[in-house]
Parts: sequence; C-alpha cells; structure tokens
Amino acid sequence: MPLTSSDMTSIIAPYPLQGVWAMSSNIGSVRYDKKSDSWFVDLRWKGERHRIFRMPIQGGMLIPCTSEDMGNALKIVINTQIDMGIFHPDRFKVKKPTHLKVYAEQWFERQTHLMKATKRGYRIYLDKYIVPALGDKFITDITEKDLEDLVKAISQGGKTKDNVLGCMMKILHDAERAHDIDKAPAKPVMRGTDKVVDPEIIWLEPAEQEKILAHLAPKYRPIYMFGVLTGCRPAEARALQWNDVKLSRGEIVFRHAFDIYENLVPVKGKRPLPVPITDELRALLEETPKNLSEYVFMNPDTGKPFTKALGKVFHNASVKALGYSIGMAKATRTSFAQQLANSGMDIHMVARWLRHSGTRITKRYYEYKTSSMKSAVDKVRKIR
Repeated sequence: MPLTSSDMTSIIAPYPLQGVWAMSSNIGSVRYDKKSDSWFVDLRWKGERHRIFRMPIQGGMLIPCTSEDMGNALKIVINTQIDMGIFHPDRFKVKKPTHLKVYAEQWFERQTHLMKATKRGYRIYLDKYIVPALGDKFITDITEKDLEDLVKAISQGGKTKDNVLGCMMKILHDAERAHDIDKAPAKPVMRGTDKVVDPEIIWLEPAEQEKILAHLAPKYRPIYMFGVLTGCRPAEARALQWNDVKLSRGEIVFRHAFDIYENLVPVKGKRPLPVPITDELRALLEETPKNLSEYVFMNPDTGKPFTKALGKVFHNASVKALGYSIGMAKATRTSFAQQLANSGMDIHMVARWLRHSGTRITKRYYEYKTSSMKSAVDKVRKIR
C-alpha cells in the first residue's frame, strides 16, 4: 500500500524537513527479502555491508518495511542521517530485547487471519504453558534447552506437548523472519512419552456406510452421501454453495466451511483445489433442488444450512446401525481415505483428492492398510 503524506510526515518527523528533501547523499539500494516478505536498504558504510530492514518512527519505535514505498522512505531517512552526520546502523536495530510475554502477545494480536478455533487454541497455549514457563526470558535468549524444558513441564500427553511446541516455534520463526532474533533455536526431538502417537484409524466399509444411511431420515441422506462420495469435511459439505459446483466442467471447489461458532470461513490451505464429480456424485447433485438457496444442502425445517447439531443426528443413526457411535467425519472422510488407500490408488493422488498439503498426513492410511500384507502372507503360504 503506498505511503500517504501523513505517513511520510510521521516517518521523517524526527529530522529537519529541509534535510529530507534536499539530501545530497544517495547511498544504498532498496531490495525485497522474500523470506521475511519485507523491503530493506542494502548499503556499504565505512567499508562494511549493511542490510537495514526497520524504519524508525516517532516514539523511537522500529517497524518492518512492508512495502517498496516504505523501503524508499527508509532510504531517504538513512541518507538524511548521513548528510546530518548522525547515521549509524545500530540506530536501526532493536536495541532493547523484548521479554517473551510481551513479544508473544504482540505476535498473537497479529494472527488476525486464523480461524477462531485455532486462535483460541493459541491463546490457551500461551496463557497456560508458554508464558508461565518462558515469559520472563528475553526473546533473544531462548535456547533449544528452554524448549526441551517447556515440553517436559507439560503433564498432558504428547499431542498437547506437540501443539504447545508448535505454537512456540511459530513465534520464534516469525521473530527470525522479522530479524528480531538472529536464528530460531532448533525444534527439540520428541522422545518416549513425549511423542505423538497416531490414534487408531476408525473407518467403515461401504456396506457399513449403507447401514447408517438406512437409519437416517430422508432429509439428512443427501449431505451424508455427499460426504461418503467426496471425502470432504462435514463443515465443508454444510457450507457448500451452488456457485462452487461446476457440473458442466465436472468439478467442485470447496471454498468455505463453518467453524465451531457457525461462522462461514475460508477452507484450510493456501488455495482451493477442485475435486472431480463422479457419475454417482453427479446423480446425487442433479437430484438435489437448486432453487431453495445458494447453499446446496438445506435443512427443510429451518430453511437454512445444517448446523453442527447434525453430529448428534448422526450419532443416533450410527448407534442404531452399527451398535456403536462413530463421528460423521470418520464415517465419511476418514473412511473415504482408507478405502482409496486400500484400493491401491497412488498416495499422491489420494493426498490431492483429500486436499492435503503433502503426503505426510495421507501416509498414515497406507501404514494402516492390511490388504497388501495379507496378499504377501497368502502368497508365502501357497509357496510352502
């Protein structure tokens, strides 16, 4: 965003106005740093190279240059100081280390792009674990040993430890990208009881999915079968809109989901990816009324999209059908993933269909696959 005249005035206020616009020096070049997504001035001064990333403003604060205009303004300030004989690179560095509890709070306030549930989790990790353990240390002094001690002090299981450590590493990596610390300490290796153990994969065969379908009221069957046929998250199915269903192209793009507060939010991931419409899925969509709402699946009793109360309906149906409760996500998305893995589909194709960012999460379905092991044992038995 271009700097306004008021922004420029705020930046150059500490310096004589005539010096800024009549500067004789023209030292340094404005460059972009991809890693930190910020601009800086690259210059040589007294025989040494310096890369200056932060802009001084009124009150003594130093802020990152988030645009090329800010980088150009920073260059003006630097050359003005050179003309005035007061320039020194240290004037543009954070002189006073910041306590982690202050830095972490500033970091948290910048996380405006996160889903409410994710941000709520970070709030808990900060208040309950990170700040009590490390809040009084300077952000520049935190070591790998401090992170190991943080993990050891958490009495909960490996998943909580991993989440807390992940939150802490995000803070440190952001500090590194902002040049507030030289380098983030390495993430400790989780050992023994600290390790996160993947839970057993609970999934259903198609015949079991059909049993649940038979115990659902007709109004709930389309959205359930949609999950069975696409492997999408239930919150994505509830939020699906007709303008994201491209029957002519044979594609669906999941752009939105409902969060735990029933707010419509963007789906996870950097960009929405289309999934193909199979013949069975096309038949389901063509039978679904299109003139009731912008949403594909509507609760006929309310005239609005289904809410997370759908989970209770599904709980009751699964108990009647199978004799035990299974969540809708496991009965649809997890089962879909495991069925694809068992079919022998390439892991990269399965990851792409599930819209995973990589194959790390998808891999667990292949590790749980038993059909190939059975075939190998059967083959050995026949040889004998």
